[in-house]
Amino acid sequence: MTCAHEGSTVRAIVRGLGALSLLASAASSQTPMTATRIPFVSHLIVTDAVQASEGDYESMATVGDSSSRGFAIVISGDAPQAAGQPPVSVSVGRTVQVIDMKNARTWKYWFNESDADVFPGTTAIGLSSSIIADLRAHGSAELTLDGSAGGMAGEIGDMLAGMGQANPLKSVLGTRTKASGTVKLVESKPLLVPVLVNGSMTPLAAWHVRGHLGQGNQGEDADLLVLDDPANPLTLNATIGADKVQVVRIDFPIQDPEGTLERNLAKDKRAALYGIYFDFNSATIKPASEPVLREIVAVMKREPTWTLKVEGHTDNVGGDAKNLDLSSRRAAAVKAALVARGVPAARLDTGGYGASVPKETNATLQGRARNRRVELSRQ
Repeated sequence: MTCAHEGSTVRAIVRGLGALSLLASAASSQTPMTATRIPFVSHLIVTDAVQASEGDYESMATVGDSSSRGFAIVISGDAPQAAGQPPVSVSVGRTVQVIDMKNARTWKYWFNESDADVFPGTTAIGLSSSIIADLRAHGSAELTLDGSAGGMAGEIGDMLAGMGQANPLKSVLGTRTKASGTVKLVESKPLLVPVLVNGSMTPLAAWHVRGHLGQGNQGEDADLLVLDDPANPLTLNATIGADKVQVVRIDFPIQDPEGTLERNLAKDKRAALYGIYFDFNSATIKPASEPVLREIVAVMKREPTWTLKVEGHTDNVGGDAKNLDLSSRRAAAVKAALVARGVPAARLDTGGYGASVPKETNATLQGRARNRRVELSRQ
């Protein structure tokens, strides 16, 4: 998502896939492994790494509760601005109708804060069950990509275009429009694509599809990886024109999360907390972290003799000194949040390790995502 000028116009690319390096990794992952299903449930959180003309950043799509209108989804992130300006935190709400999750042929992947809450006939964080059915049965499907600006942003752009004037929002909204066409399977079987799911690298079965949507120079080349699950066909990665999006983390509620955390700390004396989210390049904890914070508090109440060290870890982007400071501040922020929720400060220690203890290579988006984490160690 990206903010424009005073009108609070926001761009939010959601759910995509695409990078060739990931495809190579996915192809090599076609082994006897069993692919994991991702349930479409309340508190499902999908984190993307976005490469766009405005700059690179991460966005989060969080599924809320369902209602008679459909499923509530909030897309949030820290959007890059003009050179030299700090990123702006933005949040876009969207409701996807149940019938559209089943039958829609349009994937709206670009949003603005001024847009309507419901876009009938479109999906948001993935494609529809009907498109997956067509890919399975015919090896191809009709698809529309909707990246057009709506609301006030679209009206301003249309008005200025009619007057022959340049659109001042172009630097934010780009030239993304609606384009339709046919996407076809690149491989005859789903690939097994590794994604960080609830803290563990996990193979997900996904269809690799490709197509040129639209007419000639007015069209867009699209390359997608879509989860092979009619109940939740998430678009895991996408390359659409110059924009690239890659899912780097998926988190969803599991049974007995407190028991799992407690068992890991009892057995291994260590547990990674991938459900702790921070603002970009900041130690400010996002509200989506609340479930994990509550889990830690519950474990500490059940284990009154335990003391824990909260450890902050980063990827290697930004330099050693910066990352060491950031990881220390993030560890301190988690401790402060736990103390505010009732854990005695004397039972918590902190440490920042920067990029010095990576879990994976920092050469890939997935690796960097796994290296950015908070860990608990039992003293």
